[in-house]
Amino acid sequence: MASFPYCMPFNLRLLRVFLAVARQGTITRAAADLGLTQPAVSRAIRDLEHQTRATLLERTPSGVRLTEAGHALLAHARVIFAEARAAEEDLDALAGLAQGTLRVGGSPTIVTYVLPPLLAAFHARYPGVELRVTSAPSRVVARMLAERDVDVALVETPIEHPRLRAVTWAEDEMVLVAAPEHPLAARPRPAPASLAHELLVIREPGSGTFDTIMRALRAHGVAPQRRLEVDTAEAIVQLVAAGVGVAIISRCAAANALALGRLVVLDVPGLTVRRPLVRLSLAAGGESAAARAFGTVLDAAPRPATTRAGPVGPTRAGRERRSPGHRSRES
Repeated sequence: MASFPYCMPFNLRLLRVFLAVARQGTITRAAADLGLTQPAVSRAIRDLEHQTRATLLERTPSGVRLTEAGHALLAHARVIFAEARAAEEDLDALAGLAQGTLRVGGSPTIVTYVLPPLLAAFHARYPGVELRVTSAPSRVVARMLAERDVDVALVETPIEHPRLRAVTWAEDEMVLVAAPEHPLAARPRPAPASLAHELLVIREPGSGTFDTIMRALRAHGVAPQRRLEVDTAEAIVQLVAAGVGVAIISRCAAANALALGRLVVLDVPGLTVRRPLVRLSLAAGGESAAARAFGTVLDAAPRPATTRAGPVGPTRAGRERRSPGHRSRES
């Protein structure tokens, strides 16, 4: 572990430049990010290396690479600026949280379908707080929180990380859907084995959604022979509604298409897929005032409609039970 001189008088301006270079990976991008010239950034790094009496960066053909000392300083720099920001927000809290910033990171399904009403409730209560939202896979969101790049992290699967703790705050029901014209929609209760021969439209490997679905199918001995991998839930909904394959997707993501009759839920015996919606927090504490306020909003909010039991929207059986003269909103 690299060490630095005792009682070193760190210059926060130089640390901020170093943090930008470490984050961007090149002097050029860091300069653009900070609104400085490249020579000014290079000079700041040299000054910081002189202060620390250590080489912090190695120049490479593609940019810069952190040395061991650079990695050690980066970890401390993140904590320093996170604490400075938390101090500012705590002072803001004394004035009723009239200003500040809340940075929320969430997995794509949560950001698209679950987060909007929560942010609306928070904004109504704290209109002076600036909101920033990042959508990324669960593992990326966890890393962002550990590195204090976001204040709040909401993901779709438990994440094990030595600096984080996870608390389940809701449950997400996932349903098998197809277009009404799909051959499986004509079967009363298709067997799980029939899914092995269907084109499965699914999120990309490495996403929490992919892992959840494949784990549920393996439990039924199903190994899909054909997959179409897509990077957003909305794209999956649109593809399947257009007649491309079948999908297992969050009910809240499919809600509009189900209500409009563009999708139907297929009732496969024994296939129940549920996953926790998880809030991650720093094990060491140190949440900002804005993050604590959002936690209060989250705890008070109704749980997402995706946790309701039973289908919302048409199922294959439900469509057959309608009388011939019935006219619905789907028609």
